Order: sequence, then C-alpha cells, then structure tokens
Amino acid sequence: MSVRSSIEDSAVGIAKGHDHGEVSELHILRALLTKFGTDGSGVTNKDVDDKLDQLKSAPSSSIAISTEAATVLSRVGNEEPARIIADLVTKHFGEVATAKLSLTQAPTESVSQETPTTEVSAETLKKAMSELNSLIGLDGVKDQIAKLMNMHEANNIREKQSLPRIPVGLHLVFTGSPGTGKTTVARIVAQMYQAIGLLPGGQLVEVDRSTLVAGYVGQTALKVQEAINKARGGVLFIDEAYALSADRGAGFGDEAISTLVKAMEDQRDSLAIIVAGYHEPMKEFIASNQGLKSRFQNTISFADYKTSELLDIFKVIAGGYKITLTDDVLKAIEKYFDEVKPSGDMGNARYVRNLFEKMYLNLSSRAAADGNIELHELVEFGVEDIPAPDGEKKPTIGF
Repeated sequence: MSVRSSIEDSAVGIAKGHDHGEVSELHILRALLTKFGTDGSGVTNKDVDDKLDQLKSAPSSSIAISTEAATVLSRVGNEEPARIIADLVTKHFGEVATAKLSLTQAPTESVSQETPTTEVSAETLKKAMSELNSLIGLDGVKDQIAKLMNMHEANNIREKQSLPRIPVGLHLVFTGSPGTGKTTVARIVAQMYQAIGLLPGGQLVEVDRSTLVAGYVGQTALKVQEAINKARGGVLFIDEAYALSADRGAGFGDEAISTLVKAMEDQRDSLAIIVAGYHEPMKEFIASNQGLKSRFQNTISFADYKTSELLDIFKVIAGGYKITLTDDVLKAIEKYFDEVKPSGDMGNARYVRNLFEKMYLNLSSRAAADGNIELHELVEFGVEDIPAPDGEKKPTIGF
C-alpha cells in the first residue's frame, strides 16, 4: 500500500471514529501525525482530537473526502511529510505551534522507498487504456477518449512550463442504447482522470433519477448533494439523465439540474459528471438548461454492436463460465443474431447476456430430463439450446 493510500485509509477511519461524514484537512493531519510522529510539530494527537471533537458531527454510511482534504492527499508522496504537517499545523493552530518544526525531519517510513508518483500514474493510465482497448467494438469511443486524454496530458505539459492550460472540460455526455458499455467506459475514464492528475480520486458513483429526485420540495437538492459528496474527487455517472429534464415542475427535475450545475462550477477541479442516455433525449436534456449547454463540451456516441461483435461478447461470457461452444453452435447463434437483429433497448450486451441465460436454462432442463444431472452435461451448449427468435415458437415433438 502506498503512503498516500495509507494516510487516506487512516483519515477515513479517524472521521468514522468522530462520527463525521466527511474527511477534512484535520483528519489528514491527524493521520500524518500518527504515521510520522508529533515530535517538533508543536501539536499532539490530542490537540488535533480536541479540534475534531468541536466539529459538527454528521454520521454517514459512506465517508466523502472534502476538496481541501483531497488537495492535501495529492501532496502526500510528492513532498516531505514534515512540510505537509507544517502547513496544516500553521493553518489550523497558528505560526507559534510550528516554530520548532524541522522541515528536514526524517519520517519513520521512507517515502523514497515508494514507487515515484509519476511512474505509478503512468502505469495506472497504461492499464486503464489497455482495459479500454480490450473492450469489444467501440472503435469510435476509444478514438475519442484517446484524443481527450492527449489534450489533458498536453495541458499538463504546458502547465509545467508555466503556460496557461487550454480549457478542456472534464464533464462528458455519453449517448447510445443500453448495453453498449457506457458505464464500463465511465469507470475507466474515472481511473484515467486520476492517473493524469485531473482528479484526486478515481471512484465512480452511479446514480439515476430515482436516486436524485425526491417527492418533497427541498429534498431533491439534499439527495443530489449527497450523491455529489460521495463522488467528490471522482466521477458522478448519471444514467438516463434525460429523465431529469422530462420530470419538470412537480417532479423537481429542475431542482436536481440546478444543484448539479452549481456543483459543476463550484467543484470543477474535484468532480467530473458524466451523463448518459439515448441520443435524441440527451440532446433535449442538454438543451433544456443553459448551464448544461455551457459545461458539457464533449459528447461521445456509443454505436449498437454489430452481429460479429455480439458473437464475440457471447464467446467471452461463455468462456468466463467455462462452457464450450462448437462451430455448429457458433454458426447457429450468429444466424440467430442476424434474424433477430437486436438493437436499441432490446439489444446489445444485455441481450447477449439474456440469450446466454436462456440457453443455460435450456441446457439445464435437458440435463435434468432423465432425472439425474451430471457435470459433463453442463459444460457444452447444443444447437437445441438456442431459443426461438422472439415471437416464434420452436417446433415440438409429440402430439
């Protein structure tokens, strides 16, 4: 575990111990003092605990990380712990407390033993890009995301040379049918954002209208803010986001959108929002609010899968469960996809998984027909396991 991860985990534990729902700079300071010692800092663990006890308690099932705390965490591993402690002590306890602090104080655990942050980030980005490229299909999506990451990395290089960053928004619009990989790609993007230093965290929090909209005035803003707090430092992914603009008036969709727009402005350096849904409804959603139009700069379109890609997805699912597919079965499944032409909300990867489950149901029934299910009967699909296309009845034997 890296020093940063260790400090973050410790800070979360300290927050929970004080019944706090959010990690603050003081929680980070307490974690740093615990790990590296209090000698010369001018404060003790008890001093910090006393200040923490004065903070308003807000128990929560999940602990969010404040923007300020995330900023401090981003320094851990890059700077001497003593310097970070000095800055925090000065900010929260005054100059007198840090007068004796030596910036050359050796930590109890050498940070130099850790893999350099830049190398760790490069490896994380490489793994995330490899995972993206390993996904079946999505060629246009992969190309757009690669270009976006190139722009962000170019900005990092400009910034290091004291040149201004070119405005490139973190917020994205994903359009396409269900089952085209939008959630999976959003999770990978969150990891990429963290790897290149755009966001302090790499988590993805997935929500939809039911998570954000309440039935009473004022409650929707609180629910939206709770989701924002969970995602802070990472990505908030809103599936079927167009339902918010369609849910106006008494549905409090406007209240949810207004709260989101404010967070996109106030936390533009610590939060990314990705909204997803069908092509046309998403266009209407973005056009429904001027704040959304100005903040969502990039739209990525997810095309429906081709027959060959659907077949590849089926192979991956079957392989994961160690079920053999003969050439005859593969040809029959390919023909099935050509006949059904699954698309839209009834198609894509979800359709493939449903087909796999129906075929396994048929396989299991065949195996149980003689009253005795044996393992060898459960490891290979037969052509007879493929269900009839929707709306058709398979011929039966008998009277």
